[in-house]
Amino acid sequence: MNSRMRTITRRALAVAVLALAAGNALAAAAPPELTGMWQGKLAVDPKQSLTIQMTFTKDAKGAYTAVLNSPDNPALKNAPAIDVTWDGTNLKLKVPSLQGSYAAALKAGSLEGQWTQPGGNLPLVLAPYSKPVLTKQASAQLVGGWFGKVSMAGQTPTVQFRFEDDGKGGLKGTLAIPDMGANGIPLGDIEFVNNTLTVRIPQANNGTFIGTLANGVIKGALKVPAPGVPPDGAPLELTKGDYVPPVYALKLDNAAFAKISGKWTGKLEPPPGPNGQTRTLTMNVTFNTNANGQYIGTLEVPEQKVKVSINEATFAGDTLTFKTNVPAASYSGKLAGNTVTGNWSQGPGSIPLVLTKQP
Repeated sequence: MNSRMRTITRRALAVAVLALAAGNALAAAAPPELTGMWQGKLAVDPKQSLTIQMTFTKDAKGAYTAVLNSPDNPALKNAPAIDVTWDGTNLKLKVPSLQGSYAAALKAGSLEGQWTQPGGNLPLVLAPYSKPVLTKQASAQLVGGWFGKVSMAGQTPTVQFRFEDDGKGGLKGTLAIPDMGANGIPLGDIEFVNNTLTVRIPQANNGTFIGTLANGVIKGALKVPAPGVPPDGAPLELTKGDYVPPVYALKLDNAAFAKISGKWTGKLEPPPGPNGQTRTLTMNVTFNTNANGQYIGTLEVPEQKVKVSINEATFAGDTLTFKTNVPAASYSGKLAGNTVTGNWSQGPGSIPLVLTKQP
């Protein structure tokens, strides 16, 4: 090899080494990624802590956005953060809807900092979070149906959870409240760690159920932001199995049943809501015979996706009366031809309701 060729080869090698070194330097200088979910516990008082989840997203220009959630507090859902800054070590952001802010520094893989709201500061350490992968043994413990009674707003319906393997190392599931005609409500973020089950119910205002499995029973609390539900949730104890709603055979004689059998439909106009909004509910009332020859009745409200059993019914003279347990309500009206004119009673008031028999 002549001297000129050796010179070119040395230069090429030097350029390659310099390029490699520059690439390594650039890689070393790139700040750690913030993208994904970070989770930690915020100690709101000596006896209570709140799980905080911050999820960061990076756009094409390298800027970050974030939302804040808490599985422990259904009302805290996707609260947006603003003014998110991240230099690879220091994080700052604000959450206007909570009048809060967070400032932290990256130390040993975790964000150590302070959550600030009117009234003071609280320490908050966040670590990268990934959903635990269930073992086959843990999954087998939960797969199937679980049911139990829960007391909310003066009612005691039975709730039914159903879990199945999602084929990805996790679980998927649904919630049903058969007594209220609610079925197939999807569950989200199902986790089962150290015998503690956590599920989220997006359609129930991001409600949650957290319970501990012991001796074949899951004891916990159902948290939904609704009137009559305690802040810590309504106690709920689940037993494995499938809930079979009871059959309410109506005590009607043949002549009475003949006059009211079939489907009756009417429109209910509830009082305006707190913001003055109005709505109209379709009330479908059906009396028929089941496979055992028993007289039964159902009430369906399509707008609310509710279908419940009529628990009691009488027909005396020309007056039809019936009751439902969930919701706790009753109806009484007089029959004239194919029309029943009466009142729907639920809670402290009553509302006019005319039912017309359908062909």
